[in-house]
Amino acid sequence: MVSNEIIDSIINLADENGGDSATDGFEFQMSTAIYLLFNEILINSKNNINESILIYEKVEDFIIFNDRINLYQAKSTSRSLTPNLLYSPGRKTEADDSGLSIIEKMNVNYLKVKDNASNTTVLTTLIVCENQRFSKKLSNSIEGIEDLREINFNDLSETVKEEIINKTQFGEYDWTNINARRIIPKSRHEEVTRVYIEDVVSEMLGENKINSAALYTSLTYEIKKIRRNKTKLSSNFLQSKITQFSEIESTLKFNDYVYLLNDQDRRNIKIAKSFTQIQNNLMIKNHPVQNDYSDIKKLFTMNEFEAFDEVIDTIENSSELKLMRLRLSDHEIKALALIVMLKEVIT
Repeated sequence: MVSNEIIDSIINLADENGGDSATDGFEFQMSTAIYLLFNEILINSKNNINESILIYEKVEDFIIFNDRINLYQAKSTSRSLTPNLLYSPGRKTEADDSGLSIIEKMNVNYLKVKDNASNTTVLTTLIVCENQRFSKKLSNSIEGIEDLREINFNDLSETVKEEIINKTQFGEYDWTNINARRIIPKSRHEEVTRVYIEDVVSEMLGENKINSAALYTSLTYEIKKIRRNKTKLSSNFLQSKITQFSEIESTLKFNDYVYLLNDQDRRNIKIAKSFTQIQNNLMIKNHPVQNDYSDIKKLFTMNEFEAFDEVIDTIENSSELKLMRLRLSDHEIKALALIVMLKEVIT
């Protein structure tokens, strides 16, 4: 395992300007980090390795430490990976005005980390969507390159390597430590990641019912926290979460209680979706929805309601819940109120 001293030294490095922060790209990046960290958990369990460490949006999109330092840059673009895509100057934005190409950014960050960990193996990997193919232009000697899941840049053709050097600011690259990997589809990144979580848990623990939606939500919450605080997340912490999010029989199913709603709300898909999401959020310690749950719970202790619509009317007219109404949409409030009623009054 890479020493804590090296990990902390990288956490303390000055940040570069961030890249494109578009929502879909960020969510793909988040799913990728979770997917790869669960892959680490699986590998660790098979090889009796203690743990792996994740840091997020520090130097690179994210870094995973095990016996080496693994830098990851995730791109959600659906274009095929060609030499031109690698070395074309990046689009300048307010967040990133460097104009560096993909491979230049990877190399800058690789050299920065290598300078802080000269005796440690450092790998840098470009993560792309599963539906993004590796172009035959990268190498005419790699058989079936378009269908490969991973390539090492040392296997690129000499012509392509020379082309990259001529088109970028660097006279050399450590090709053997640069990789590209196709991992999850952009359009279904969360779904595929959740299925992978279930597969890893089943392989490690045997038959095990895991609420992967709740666990995924919890992990995105934790990653956003370490991103904001510039701290680290361990695979051991993730493993401790697995038992917390095991499926329990008391998990509420929306269709079992839809009869409590009026005709219009029964047909509102947003309420059904929020019903599941809020239950997942309630499993996260210190999640803001915990306070909203407590506030609505107070209503039930102070009033005797005969119908669900009465609950909603009271919430809409309560001065004490004004801030909650500003933060939450109508369908979120209805879903949360229904959950509180079921957990505290009916079931």
